[in-house]
Amino acid sequence: MKLMHTFLKEIRYNIKGILILALCFGLFFLAFMAIYDPTLFEDMEALLASYPEAIVQMVGEYIALTTFGGFINVYLFSMSWFYFGFYFIIKAAQDIPKEIEDKTIDIILSKPIKRWKFVVGKYIRHVITAFIIVAISSLGVLIGVFAFPTIAPSEVYFNEIFAVFLWLFVFLVALISTSLLFSTFLRPRRALTLSFAVTIFFYIVGIFWDAFPEAIHGMRFASIFYYFETSNLLVNHVWDNVFLNILILTGYSACMVGLSVLIFNKRDIPV
Repeated sequence: MKLMHTFLKEIRYNIKGILILALCFGLFFLAFMAIYDPTLFEDMEALLASYPEAIVQMVGEYIALTTFGGFINVYLFSMSWFYFGFYFIIKAAQDIPKEIEDKTIDIILSKPIKRWKFVVGKYIRHVITAFIIVAISSLGVLIGVFAFPTIAPSEVYFNEIFAVFLWLFVFLVALISTSLLFSTFLRPRRALTLSFAVTIFFYIVGIFWDAFPEAIHGMRFASIFYYFETSNLLVNHVWDNVFLNILILTGYSACMVGLSVLIFNKRDIPV
């Protein structure tokens, strides 16, 4: 009950801002639907394919801008870590350290609430925020599919779109979990700096791994970005490893949260 109370308190204080942010992202995704035009992107697809391989890797191994799935892969999902990720990294990395720095945690921990419930309550707040934002963003895409004449709903693979939005949600939770870990033992600025540094490292290793010497290609398995590659599904309609990657990201998040709780339980915070 105390865990639920902590979570509900966090959501209640922030629900207005969360809904406004989610609506902005939903409108942003809806606006992108208006850009889609298969005939317009024919030349752009050839141009993108002629770019250096490193640039092509940023948007996924497979490119097909003249298909709806290929379009949203390049312009939405390949950059979703940037659209959403920075917000969650900043919020999750600074949440607990700010409580400690502002001394508000003294009041919280002086009450009969276990530390793990405090950490998990904070974490669930960010997870629910991610779910709301992703859900409303997916609604923006669905509205665009039926609202704009350049998109033929009969040619849209809705099961793939729903799967990728679920995949995106799980990926964002992994980013949140990473920042949560650093927030449990570092000050706000250091937690934020290290969270961004690790995210960028993950991005470089997970996206550009084949540009490194073959001897260190195995590093890619340590990056959460390696497990969020949507182009094969959205362009080629291949479901290979989709659910496995989702499970790996889920397991990663569970490990990060468990480690965060362990570290915070052992941290010396005088009350």
